Amino acid sequence: MRIAICDDEVKICEMLIGKVKKFFPDVEIISYTSGKELLEEKSFPDILLLDIKMPDISGIETAKELRNRNFYNIIIFITGEEEEVFNSFDVQPFHFLVKPVEDHKLKCVLENAIREISRRKSTPIDKNNYINIQSGTSHIRVDLSSLIYAEVYNRKTILHMKKENIEYYGQLSALEKLVGEDFFRIHRSYLVNMRYVARYDRTTLRMINGDELSISRRLYDDFLNAYMEFSRRGIGK
Repeated sequence: MRIAICDDEVKICEMLIGKVKKFFPDVEIISYTSGKELLEEKSFPDILLLDIKMPDISGIETAKELRNRNFYNIIIFITGEEEEVFNSFDVQPFHFLVKPVEDHKLKCVLENAIREISRRKSTPIDKNNYINIQSGTSHIRVDLSSLIYAEVYNRKTILHMKKENIEYYGQLSALEKLVGEDFFRIHRSYLVNMRYVARYDRTTLRMINGDELSISRRLYDDFLNAYMEFSRRGIGK
């Protein structure tokens, strides 16, 4: 188990190293004093404690670059200003720690993170995450890992896949029951794969293919809770 700490304040970095060593003596600990230094590494840790406010490249910008490089392990943000938390949901953090970091909170969050990493490593990846649909006279096997979102239009359901669109007659509510917990119904017309949400605000979701979808005002809080839970389960599972 490797835990990395990235904070531009050397004293805080050293303090966190001491606490993590005290609570978890068997883990390997690495430290960085800038996002640039961290991004120069060829291998990344299981758990990253990342300061949000750093010069040159912020913690959020660093996390975005890590996600772009397919870093799917746990990111725990450290911040001195709680309002900064709301700018970081796009990179799907596992948790947040507010400075000054309290011992019991640090220990509790890291225990949960270690359990989550252990769960991911012990859970086999499902390579057969498929559903079957009928489009006209054709029977199609749909790989849900490639489904970005589903849309209802003119009584048809349109599956927006990574490489193609598939249309068939069927109800979105029926599809919703089949796809599992990584999907969320943000609107009566849209069912999205949270894995492929690029960014969002209270009115709109932008998916990785550039499509912008309206989110129902009454569903926004439920979506936010579901998205945070999705983040904790781990986008790389």
